[in-house]
Amino acid sequence: MSKPCVVIAKTAYDEWKPLFDAANFPVRYALIESPEVAILDGQQIAPSEVPANIVWLTLEALRGPLRRTFKALLEETPDLQMVQALGAGTDIPLLQDILKRGARLATAHVTAISISEFVMRTVLERFHRSEERRQSRLEKDYPRDDFREIYKTTWLIYGAGSIGSCTSQRARAFGAHTIGVRRNPTGNEPFDEMIAPSQVLDNLGRADVVVFSMPSTPETKGVANAEFFAKMKPGSVFVNVARAAQVDEDALLAALDSGHLDYAILDVHTVEEAWLYRKERMDDSPLWTHPKILLSPHGAGHGDGRHVRIAELFIDNLGRFLAGEKPLPGEAFE
Repeated sequence: MSKPCVVIAKTAYDEWKPLFDAANFPVRYALIESPEVAILDGQQIAPSEVPANIVWLTLEALRGPLRRTFKALLEETPDLQMVQALGAGTDIPLLQDILKRGARLATAHVTAISISEFVMRTVLERFHRSEERRQSRLEKDYPRDDFREIYKTTWLIYGAGSIGSCTSQRARAFGAHTIGVRRNPTGNEPFDEMIAPSQVLDNLGRADVVVFSMPSTPETKGVANAEFFAKMKPGSVFVNVARAAQVDEDALLAALDSGHLDYAILDVHTVEEAWLYRKERMDDSPLWTHPKILLSPHGAGHGDGRHVRIAELFIDNLGRFLAGEKPLPGEAFE
């Protein structure tokens, strides 16, 4: 019986080769060097000839010149068994197709630390009026206005998985009270209290900060609508690090323009999705210039520590897969 074939972008393999050498797995590594060249058993072959069983979807496999090569491998290889994804979500068509083929899909939560730090930084900047302070410095002025404290504020975090939990831990360290939202709580979530999605509207008025960190599902699509924003606490801050489709942006803009909400922090939004998925620019979108919106290019997860975390995770999951372990950490089924 031949050894399983593990497919990796060559640049990713080269970077983490010491980890693979130390693991010493009984596998064959097929390294995708370019859209035309793969290296297997020391020989150059066409990527279409690679007998892929296990695939690591690094950033190189999802963007840039190798994207189509990996997509074709995932669609056409006859014995695909396991794929390691780069992120936590499974709502993109590529990953849904993997699940439909019957291959095992392991997700990754390695950006939870980065995203939670992004949430804390951006909320702190708004509470501390950092933009106004920078402008005052340019004007050589020294205002002595008060700023808001996180201490004793209440945060409602919709989505109590890895990202939501990391955010809650950091907010609680500042003295905030956190409310987690989850369909099926485990009882071990690091929140001060837990509620079900059906209880969200009744609790929005308590929260100084509302954070979206939940998966994208039919049930969460458009959940932040006009009624949702109307029930939020006056002067509160809305943060979305989940998916753009979960927010009615027109309703959000109306809530900001009316003065009901203080600020919105959007790491995911229609401007980003239009470019990422359709290569369409939305230069006329009011999101670009609205004074009460911080617009980020879906970069909240780009902390420098994520690279080693995903490499270590893949190697750990690869070992578990080869040992026949079920389920894998972070394994997705839908």
